[in-house]
Amino acid sequence: MRELRCIIFEENELIKALIGYRRRTGKPLPPGQVGKLEIDKTPEIIVRLNIIADHGGPIIVPTAGAELAAALIAYCIDVRVPVPASSKKSITIIDGHVALKIMKQ
Repeated sequence: MRELRCIIFEENELIKALIGYRRRTGKPLPPGQVGKLEIDKTPEIIVRLNIIADHGGPIIVPTAGAELAAALIAYCIDVRVPVPASSKKSITIIDGHVALKIMKQ
C-alpha cells in the first residue's frame, strides 16, 4: 500500500517560495516589483516570475525542474508542513495551481 499527498500552492505562496529559495541559494531576484506569475505546463512545468525592474524594463525569471521542487520543499519546511525525506516528490498542476506531489511507500 502507498500513500499519495498533494500540497497545492496558491500564487502568493508560490512567489514567496521562489523568492525565499533564490535568496537562500545566493541568486536573489533583480531589484524591482514582482508583476505577474505565469505557469507553463508543456513539456515540463515552468513557473515564470515577471519582474518590473527598477529601471523600468521587464525581466522574466523562469524556474523549473529540481530547482522548482527544492523551492517548494523549502517553503513547506519554513511553514512547518511535514515533507518526509524518504518519499518520492514531483511537481504537478492541479486545478491550474502548482502542486507538490508526495508519494510515500
